[in-house]
Amino acid sequence: MKTVSAREFYHNSNLVDGLPEGRQLIVTANGKPKFIVTKSGRPRMTSALAEARAVGTAKGQVFDGTGFVLSLKK
Repeated sequence: MKTVSAREFYHNSNLVDGLPEGRQLIVTANGKPKFIVTKSGRPRMTSALAEARAVGTAKGQVFDGTGFVLSLKK
């Protein structure tokens, strides 16, 4: 864990960019810890995650975007 002041944290964005994955950075103000920054790995899109985030159901009605836009022009 690395400790930096709040002023240094806000003025130097390279501190978070250079932080290794899974490591923590403690930000202090007046010598007391204010918050902890943890750099996590980039999330990977899996088929299960994509299905959970999908709008509607797979068996549902297909949306006709072109027909919808044409109906707005009328």
